[in-house]
Amino acid sequence: MTDHTPSPAESDYEAWMPESVIDASARISDARDHGLGQARMSSSKFVRPFHGVRSLAVAETPLQRARQYLPKLRREQWFGGITAMRLWGIPVPTRWDVTEPTRLVVPHDAYRPRSRGVRASGLVKRRIAAGVVDGLPLLRPVQAILSAADDLSVEDMVVAFDALVTDSEMYPGRHPELGPWSSEEIALEIAAWGGGSAAKRANAALAFVRVGVDSPPESHLRFGIVDAGLPEPVIQHEIVVDGKRRRLDVAWPELRVGGEYEGDHHRTDAGQWHEDVGRERSISLEDWQLL
Repeated sequence: MTDHTPSPAESDYEAWMPESVIDASARISDARDHGLGQARMSSSKFVRPFHGVRSLAVAETPLQRARQYLPKLRREQWFGGITAMRLWGIPVPTRWDVTEPTRLVVPHDAYRPRSRGVRASGLVKRRIAAGVVDGLPLLRPVQAILSAADDLSVEDMVVAFDALVTDSEMYPGRHPELGPWSSEEIALEIAAWGGGSAAKRANAALAFVRVGVDSPPESHLRFGIVDAGLPEPVIQHEIVVDGKRRRLDVAWPELRVGGEYEGDHHRTDAGQWHEDVGRERSISLEDWQLL
């Protein structure tokens, strides 16, 4: 067997879809226009992320996966739901993997793609507020959250909206164009969406949203405290300990009681653990109690 020598058309194709780009993809019909037949596009060199699409590698991120679908995306089709949230870097309750369906939204009276790896929903046009980010047509942040309402609890929405109003850098993958938003701006977007269960859940979540939350775990901590019937804490409360300003994730200043979220590294990192113990002792000397 001899090695295959690329034809001029195939060489043009290599330049058209360079191997260095993991999410470079093409429809088979477009490949034919570049002189490549079905046999060539069926070679083991390519993966099949979606029906009728060939790519050079399996996607490793939601952004790569969305770009792999881009050749199939039609006019008046947008990435929405959980997919759009991931593209914005808005926290979602589940970890992404390549088997997660790519979520699309289309006008309610338009064709909805039905194929492996894709899930499309219809929306009335007044609910579709979209733009283009990183070359991808997708719903705006609040509409993305609302369109994902069936996959989100009120607590999940609180975490998502907290991410919109914060300027914290503790949100990995947060898109630079995401915000921050104000609660009033979010409320206007929800009102424009109209009624229904998504808007009802979003308004319930918005009542819990607070500016200044530092990370998704802190949103869960605060929501859990209030949901348990305890008084709502102040977030990121500053106190002075040993002449230094320190911040508590949550606090009840009138009771001189505070609490902090500690990730697993606080338990497994010996240096961090000793630092935490020393910090707690210093805070207790100021007549504060840490939960």
